[in-house]
Amino acid sequence: MRKFYLFAAAAVLLAACVKTQTVDEMAPIGTDESAVNFDVYTPRATKAGKPQEITTAILQSGPGFGVFAYYTDNDKYSQYVKPNFMYNQQVKYESGNWKYEPVKYWPNETGDAAVSDDLDYVTFFAYAPYVETNPSTGAVLVPEHLKNKLDPAEHQQKNITGLINNSTMGDPKIKYVVDFNPATSVDLLWGVQSSGDDEDLPFLNQLKPKASDKMKFRMQHALAKLNVTIDAKVDDGVEVDDSTRIYIRSVTFEGFATKGTLNLNNPVKKVPLWMDYAGINNLLAEPVTIYDGRKDGKEGYKDGEATREKVIGIDSLLVQAAPYTEPAKVTPGVTKTPVNLFTPINRTAATAINDPIYVIPNGDPVKITIVYDVETQDCKLAGYLSDGVTHGSSIENTITKSLELPSGGDLVMHSGYNHIFKLHIGMTSVKVEAEVWPWVDGTGTDQEVDLPANTN
Repeated sequence: MRKFYLFAAAAVLLAACVKTQTVDEMAPIGTDESAVNFDVYTPRATKAGKPQEITTAILQSGPGFGVFAYYTDNDKYSQYVKPNFMYNQQVKYESGNWKYEPVKYWPNETGDAAVSDDLDYVTFFAYAPYVETNPSTGAVLVPEHLKNKLDPAEHQQKNITGLINNSTMGDPKIKYVVDFNPATSVDLLWGVQSSGDDEDLPFLNQLKPKASDKMKFRMQHALAKLNVTIDAKVDDGVEVDDSTRIYIRSVTFEGFATKGTLNLNNPVKKVPLWMDYAGINNLLAEPVTIYDGRKDGKEGYKDGEATREKVIGIDSLLVQAAPYTEPAKVTPGVTKTPVNLFTPINRTAATAINDPIYVIPNGDPVKITIVYDVETQDCKLAGYLSDGVTHGSSIENTITKSLELPSGGDLVMHSGYNHIFKLHIGMTSVKVEAEVWPWVDGTGTDQEVDLPANTN
């Protein structure tokens, strides 16, 4: 796959690779001549080819995807209707086909066999991966296999945390909170039309199709993939000796949000509609800080409030955990070897450095502020290192770096792209490298899933 570096043109961010695939439909599930002018529609085999993390195999072996559907009779879809046709309907892969139950039938006042001049509109929205919820509240339920292993409150705190309830009027919305642990961070996709005049927009105001017509959702990424590595880069020939270590206190990002609500009714093609977590206003633009977890009041804040320090995601290898006098417990800090800034899945694996998380881009230019300590053990000094035990010097540094294109434009994160930031901390400087990749797999295939269609 071709890489697009920071110095690439901004137009690179607009590139996309899309390839559609079709699937043969299943035979009708049955016919009933007594049901005048009513045709059944059948679940079809569904194709879900996913770039990177949510693969076809994961969707097929896992929970599948969820669908919301709104029946509005003669009226077009509006913000005054409820999901009265399907509410968070799970579509799951079973015995070689995508299935759901109970099977729903198209309203039959339009089409070749219709005897009425009325119209029957149905609007569809979809997302993946499916999560089970309490329909009356929209709260996410703990999966069966985790019920005895995971606290329900903890399960609802990260990734998909809730949906609208079944009595809410208006667009279906998905609440999402960023998980800074690559081992549990979950991708989020939303469905749009895969062809036609309204390609890349939702399936609004659909009439009963013919058997040859296919309603295919193309699943697109609502999040940006982010991977951040950090290392101690030797600069100007300055080597870091064994008595000196570099520890990270906090890293602040501007350019993405930690929580928001995804509205599945996107008005702009290929652009996810993110709102604030309440699902009412625009997505908030605010800095995102991850911390080292030390309760010593030294987090770069002027007020020095220890209560504001909390651990969210910095890898413990980069944080001082014990006095220097306990070598077995002393963490190495930032070294010449690049380390994933976030808690990796498996530090012993060679691929751990490449484990990403998923974040919500908010349209802000990317800016990174690093607060770190340079600590040198020195028994002659009266002062102590940040462990409060070992004598030496401890110097806190705060460095802010903005990421810009050579042409003068700011680097802005986008959904559907993989962003790789490499932080290099030297004794005399801090440097940041950035790469931006189109987020597709080797085949360039987007997610596609088919909704059931009637046979005429």
